[in-house]
Amino acid sequence: MKRFGGFRLALSAMAWLSLLAGCSVLGGKDKTVVATVDGTVCPPAAQMLSATDSGYGQDFLKRYSGFVSYPEAALKAGQIGAVQLCAMMTRDGQVHDGRIAAGSGYPILDGAALLALGELKSIKEHVLLPPDFAPGQQQVWIAFSINFKPGESGDVPLQEAPADRPCKDTGTKEGDVGAGEVTAEEWSGFPAEFSNAVKKELVYPHQALEAGESGYTLLCVSLDRDSRVLGVSISRSSGSPLLDGASLAALGMIQLNAEVPYIPNRVRASHETVTFTQEIDWKVPNR
Repeated sequence: MKRFGGFRLALSAMAWLSLLAGCSVLGGKDKTVVATVDGTVCPPAAQMLSATDSGYGQDFLKRYSGFVSYPEAALKAGQIGAVQLCAMMTRDGQVHDGRIAAGSGYPILDGAALLALGELKSIKEHVLLPPDFAPGQQQVWIAFSINFKPGESGDVPLQEAPADRPCKDTGTKEGDVGAGEVTAEEWSGFPAEFSNAVKKELVYPHQALEAGESGYTLLCVSLDRDSRVLGVSISRSSGSPLLDGASLAALGMIQLNAEVPYIPNRVRASHETVTFTQEIDWKVPNR
């Protein structure tokens, strides 16, 4: 992959602060604001076909699994979990869309799952849908999952992410709606520092570069008062599984490398957790 050099994080420090204060930097009570975004979440289960229920679906799973790589950093850290996804296909077998239905709780694993789906989407060889598979439907949504778990645990204890975590659901923005606003003065330089930390880990997938894919990925990010990552999910999709996957992978590397900037003391004093949105603007570099 090519290190992503020709991009900008869409929110400047002051714009990011405005967004945080206006809707998302929120402290740790158990209230949520849900914002479902079209083009981000999977359709209801009743509108999808399970990949395990047909020969074609099982063949799709085999082809998909050939693109999945267990991130080495996650493996070394003992991160395990299942990612539930959906893919929209046309009758010619072309994958046109891919999203996360439910994440593993580890952004690097969720990112790896989406990146694999994006790679499958980018290939030119397709397997036609048979006539008896969703007859009469020109667009078919397939539901499937990938379980990241090593065959042997080795010396590293394996650990799933907590089921009850902030930023759990795709398409949502979470937080305590009753929390007071955090002022720009209280945040100091944290937003710019966080954006810079994300920037260092972003890798523009080469398939996305070749296809000229660009767009915005909006992430829900939650940290505890000691700057540990509690949860990350996609609040708004870029429309590209490759770009969304790379966005999640960058947050996963920040989590694994403990590269999150230190939350200012005045924010820590009033909030046990903070939840905010981080927008990433993927722009194809000039060649």
